[in-house]
Amino acid sequence: MPKKVTIYDIAREAGVSTATVTRVVSGSPSVKAATRERVQRVIDAHGYVPSASARSLEGSCTRTIGIVMPRVINPYFTRVYDSAYEEAEANGYYAALFHMKENQPIERELVHELIRRRLDGVIFAGNIWSSERSGLKEALEWLHNYMPVVAVCPPATQLDCICVHSDLIGCSRLPVRHLHTLGHRRIAFIGGSMRLSDASRRGQNFLEEMRRLDLPDDPAYHVDCGYDSEGGERAVLRMLSGLDKGRWPTALIAFNDLVALGAMKQLKKMGLHLPDDMAIIGCDNQFFCPYTDPPLTSVDLHPEEMARSAVRELLVSRERDAKSFSLMREATLIVRESCGTSLGYRNLG
Repeated sequence: MPKKVTIYDIAREAGVSTATVTRVVSGSPSVKAATRERVQRVIDAHGYVPSASARSLEGSCTRTIGIVMPRVINPYFTRVYDSAYEEAEANGYYAALFHMKENQPIERELVHELIRRRLDGVIFAGNIWSSERSGLKEALEWLHNYMPVVAVCPPATQLDCICVHSDLIGCSRLPVRHLHTLGHRRIAFIGGSMRLSDASRRGQNFLEEMRRLDLPDDPAYHVDCGYDSEGGERAVLRMLSGLDKGRWPTALIAFNDLVALGAMKQLKKMGLHLPDDMAIIGCDNQFFCPYTDPPLTSVDLHPEEMARSAVRELLVSRERDAKSFSLMREATLIVRESCGTSLGYRNLG
C-alpha cells in the first residue's frame, strides 16, 4: 500500500518549513509566488491532503462525495447518478460527478483530483469498475488512505472495498426460465463481451442456466456485440445470416435494453413479427421499454436503489472502520408483450 505523505515530507522535498506548507494550503497571501508554486508542485505530485482535512472523517468535512462513472450515454448511468445525487442531498451532502473514458487506466491525475477536493468519500460505478482496468487496485489503496470507497459493481474479492451490486445470476436465470415456460428451446444471448470477465458474467450465467434446463447452448446463439443499439442490429444480422432458417433461435435475450432496441429494429427489417416469430427480453428496464413496439420485457436491476444504498453505506463507513462486504439487490423480471406471454405456451421445438 502506498505510504501516506505527511506535511513533513512535503516540506522536506520543497525545501521549506512546515509552516510555509500550511500557509500555501490555506491560501495565505504572505507566501512569495515562486515559493508557492514550488510547494504546490510537490503537493500536486503526491496528491497531498493536509492532516486537518484527512481528519475530516472524524469531524468537520466538505460534505461532498465523488461519483466516478463512464460518460453518461446509457440512460442507466443517468439513473445511477440522479439517485445518488438525491440521496446525498437528502443527507446534507453534494455529489460531484467525475467522468472516465472507456477502457482507459485509472489515471494518477484522477486520484490526485479526488484527494485534492478533500472529498468525504467516493463511489465508483459502471464499467469503470472492471477488474481488467489498469491501475484500479493501486488507485483504491491510495484513496483508502484519505476517504472511504464504495463500488456499484459485481463483488471483486481481490479489491478491499464495499461492493453494492445487482443479482447477475438472477438477471440471466429469470429470462431463460420465463422463455422456457413459454415453450422456447432455441434461445440466444446477444451483447456484452466474453473477453471481459466482469461484462461476461451475464453471458456465462445464461449458458449455465441453459445447461441446467437441458437446453441447447449452440455457440452460434451467443454473439458479442457490445452495449449499444447499433451492436444489437449487427448481432441479429450476423447471427441469422449465418444460420439456416430452421436453426434460427425463437427467442433472444439481450445484454441490455439498448442492445434489445437495436435487435428489434433489425428483426423488423428482416420481416419478422414480434413476438410471434421471435420473442425478445432486455435488461435494465429503461424508461422507453413500455413504449417500444411491442413493449419490451426487461429485467430490472434496480439501479436507483443500488445508488441510494451506495451513498448510505459510504456515509455510514465514515463513522466507523467498515470492513469490505457485498450488498446485493435482487433482480426482477418485468413482463411485457415482447416475450410472447400473451401467446401462451407454444411447442417451439
